[in-house]
Amino acid sequence: MKKTIFMAMTVVAICLTSCGFGKSATTNTSSTTTAAATTDGTTIGRSTGVALDALAAQYKNDGKLDMTNLMNVANVLNVIGGAQNVYENKGSKDYLKTFSKGLVAGSLNINTDEAAENITEQLEDWADQTNLTELQTAMQKGQATAEEVQNVANSVTNIISLFKK
Repeated sequence: MKKTIFMAMTVVAICLTSCGFGKSATTNTSSTTTAAATTDGTTIGRSTGVALDALAAQYKNDGKLDMTNLMNVANVLNVIGGAQNVYENKGSKDYLKTFSKGLVAGSLNINTDEAAENITEQLEDWADQTNLTELQTAMQKGQATAEEVQNVANSVTNIISLFKK
C-alpha cells in the first residue's frame, strides 16, 4: 500500500512538474515583457481557482479535506504553486491584479474582484509564513509528515472559508 501511494505521488509530481506547476513566474518571465508576466498571472490564477473549487467541493461533501485522496493532493500542490507565484510577485501590482482576475475566471465560487483579492492576500500570507517550496517537495516525494499535511489542509480550509463571505 505504501509503495502504491509513493508511486502515485511520484506520478502526480511528474505531471505537475511537466505542466509547469510550481515554477515561479519570475523565472519564466525574467527575460520577457510585462505582458508575458501578466499572462502567466492569469493562467496561474485560473488553475489555482479551479483547484480551489475542486477542494471546496470535496470539503463541502465530506466536512474535511481528505489528504489521502490523490486528486486533493494534486490540487493542493497546485494551490501551493499559486501561492508561491503570488509571493514571488508580491511587489508587482500588475501581476497580482491579473492573478486575481485568473482566480475569478477559473472559479465558480470566486466571483468578485474583492473576493479574489482577499484570496490572493491569503495565499501571499500563507507563502510568507511557510516554506512552501520545502513543503511542496516533501509532498511530491510522499515524505511530508502528518503534521505538515494537517497544516496544509487547515490552511487550504481557511482559504476555502473565504468563499462563504
